[in-house]
Amino acid sequence: MAFLPLYKYYILNGEIKPVAAFVPSENDGGIYEVIRVERGVPLFIGEHLQRFFSSVKIARKIALYSKFEIIAFVKKLIVENGIDAGNILISCRESLKIFFVAHKYPTGKMVAAGVECGILYAERVNPNAKVLQTTVRQKAEKLMSEHNYFEVLLVNRSGRITEGSRSNVFFVKGIEIVTPPGNNVLLGVTRKKTIELAQKLGYYFYEQEIEFDKLPDFDAVFITGTSPKILPVKQIGKQLFDPQNKIVRDLIAGYNQLVDEYVKRYLPN
Repeated sequence: MAFLPLYKYYILNGEIKPVAAFVPSENDGGIYEVIRVERGVPLFIGEHLQRFFSSVKIARKIALYSKFEIIAFVKKLIVENGIDAGNILISCRESLKIFFVAHKYPTGKMVAAGVECGILYAERVNPNAKVLQTTVRQKAEKLMSEHNYFEVLLVNRSGRITEGSRSNVFFVKGIEIVTPPGNNVLLGVTRKKTIELAQKLGYYFYEQEIEFDKLPDFDAVFITGTSPKILPVKQIGKQLFDPQNKIVRDLIAGYNQLVDEYVKRYLPN
């Protein structure tokens, strides 16, 4: 699967290049990271790059540049394009490419009313590494397009829900928040922030295997990710959930405040 850059410029191995010179390439098997930009600030870039280098190690790839060099490249890309909001892709297979990509943010109505998710029976190889796996992504995209789902949740061969095709998933039961074990999923930056926030707010959180046929046991479900942030789920298949659940709403408000504080702290001069 080849990703295409937006706007005027992209970065290839540290150098600014015009998008017109971009050569699409197959990225399957490459390490990648997606960072959201708000008001010119790349959100939680330190944590994203920590995961990027962790993925490099797990997948036994070679990192071509240091963390500080990549941060400088990202900031340069934002300035050169004059774009202060959107998603930036960092990819590394045979070379390092950094560019703005199309994004899919939920609308205000989706955040208020929740979204519908489907189910895809699939497993990712090396779930802790953010490696592009074309087959799973293409199946997910096809299913979402055919049924107008916002996301699909992956169910493994044991009948357990692991994560979304591009998100992590949490379940709420009473005053408890549950998410699939970290060793079976991509350890999302938003997932990490959500867990920290839940604990700060005093909610009881734990990791547990989630069997697909146990979905009716839960009151609410939400997904987390770079683009959706924290987004309530109103329906999975025929099972309905409460998008107005207090715990979910508290987490959404808390995360938005966290992002706002981060942006204010790192606003470019």
